[in-house]
Amino acid sequence: MLAARSLGLGSVFVGAIRNRPVEVAAELNLPPHVVAAFGLAVGEPDPSENAGIKPRLPQAAVLHRETYDVDGADAHIPVYDERLTAYNERFGLTGDWSSRVLARLRGPESMGGRHRLREILLRLGLPSR
Repeated sequence: MLAARSLGLGSVFVGAIRNRPVEVAAELNLPPHVVAAFGLAVGEPDPSENAGIKPRLPQAAVLHRETYDVDGADAHIPVYDERLTAYNERFGLTGDWSSRVLARLRGPESMGGRHRLREILLRLGLPSR
């Protein structure tokens, strides 16, 4: 991503590529024992699109030393929810970060097919223990 940026290109990770690993493997003609872990879209940014940079949780919420600081991490979530909600509204998306995370943890039906990932990886020649 840094190299693309240095060339004036934009890029974005595509994590949803893991939702359909069999189809992606077929499309990319991947050999046995290979699976795509993520995608990377690279291209020329549209100068009329002011997407900005998506807010992230502050480092103090995710970096812990020696022990996990639950209170310290949780203290950042309400402010982050507000920031991400405001960012998402620019693009017609609803809901804050907390709601989205909880929705993704609701159950297998909310995982976009990833709940079958172990079975699919085995079929693609990547067994696990």
